[in-house]
Amino acid sequence: MHKMNLNIDDKTMNSKFLNKAKGDEGEAVAAEFLEKIGYRIIKKNFKKGRREIDIIAENENGNLNFIEVKTRFKSRFGKPYEAVNKRKLSTIIDVSNFFLMQSSASNIKYDNKTIYYGVISIEYIERCSIKLIFFENILE
Repeated sequence: MHKMNLNIDDKTMNSKFLNKAKGDEGEAVAAEFLEKIGYRIIKKNFKKGRREIDIIAENENGNLNFIEVKTRFKSRFGKPYEAVNKRKLSTIIDVSNFFLMQSSASNIKYDNKTIYYGVISIEYIERCSIKLIFFENILE
């Protein structure tokens, strides 16, 4: 049996854990927001390997939305939506194509749906207030 020494301090471990928890909280807020404006959540955290789409939802017009959720608690890292760059968008499109292929193989058809790629940007301003911006179609 081989023992591995990772040399990760408590601060780093706590930081990673807290970032994951904050991201999960942001995704929950985003899903609740989408449902309130008439979206139906199809899937959360759909994965292809290590890559994922945070929320897949259908809007009231039947359009299929692949949504990335970005949450920030401090403004020093910029606006949350600024983190969705060309590389991240490429990942979202790749994973969405995988979702569509899997769905088709399972006889769930999305062929006649208009597809949007969106971003929900969440900034925690103070303890109890957030600023949420929904970019429904970032490819326009």
